[in-house]
Amino acid sequence: MNDISPYRHYHARILIGGSVALLIMMVTTIIVGAVVPLSPLNIKAGDGSATTKESPLRRAADIARQHGVDSMFLESLLENSNTTFVESAVKINVTNYASSPDYSHNHNARSVLMVKKFMDDHDSLLSSVTTATGVPAEVVAAILWVESKCGTILGKYHVPSVYLSVALAAETEHIDRNIEAVAKGDTTNVDALRDNITKRATKKVTWAMAQLRALDTMQRRGTINVLNLYGSWAGAFGWSQFLPSSYLSWAVDGNADGEIDLYSVADAAHSVGNYLRSNGWSDADSSQRAAVHHYNNSTAYVDAVLTLAKKVR
Repeated sequence: MNDISPYRHYHARILIGGSVALLIMMVTTIIVGAVVPLSPLNIKAGDGSATTKESPLRRAADIARQHGVDSMFLESLLENSNTTFVESAVKINVTNYASSPDYSHNHNARSVLMVKKFMDDHDSLLSSVTTATGVPAEVVAAILWVESKCGTILGKYHVPSVYLSVALAAETEHIDRNIEAVAKGDTTNVDALRDNITKRATKKVTWAMAQLRALDTMQRRGTINVLNLYGSWAGAFGWSQFLPSSYLSWAVDGNADGEIDLYSVADAAHSVGNYLRSNGWSDADSSQRAAVHHYNNSTAYVDAVLTLAKKVR
């Protein structure tokens, strides 16, 4: 971040010949008028302060405009009190490749029990998904469990803030921090690591800008108020944890109420089925793995979903 002082300094000249009461009043005025410093990670872009104009969010908005994100939409985000700079999102979206995810807990005994109960409670809904898409009920239920524990863990990150923050991933200071996070003190092949982190950061900036454009489209359509949208560190939301671009491409109205709401179990379940069918799901094992891999490009994720589906079948 820029080295910007969060303070404003006010100076007053106290007349020596004044009364004690006047001196006390002036000192009190100076103290009350002092500006409380803001944490640099929680600067709100719409507060009108001098710091605001050079805040991370303003820099991010400038980058987003260069990538074709609508200026009016960006200003609405900057004016929104929910919008903050999320440094952890800049880190994890670039460096997550360096650690191997463990999804095995998603098909332990408790998970199997919970998913079977979910399937019993929503038997009619899941049957209708299978009829419409050809995707088995147990696969849809397994994805809803792995993604959000069937709607019970939906994420705490403000989705637009995630993507605005990732816009800064290619800045030198963030590249340096992410190199440190991955290297963990190991200076071997640091040049190769820098090259890799820089490439990933550039790719992630492009990805984040596409998601911001998708959010703008969602807001214009009136489908959902994205200014109040919360989800994962990757900006995925709802029971099915769709990215904004996935919402536009594959989310469907599962209960025919005229809305596509991924916080509705019916819409989320039908959207999962539509996603997998649209991305090649068929009777062949290879196509099934490919479709689930398209949902999340992790082999461990694919294995977890299909293992859980097999256990609850």
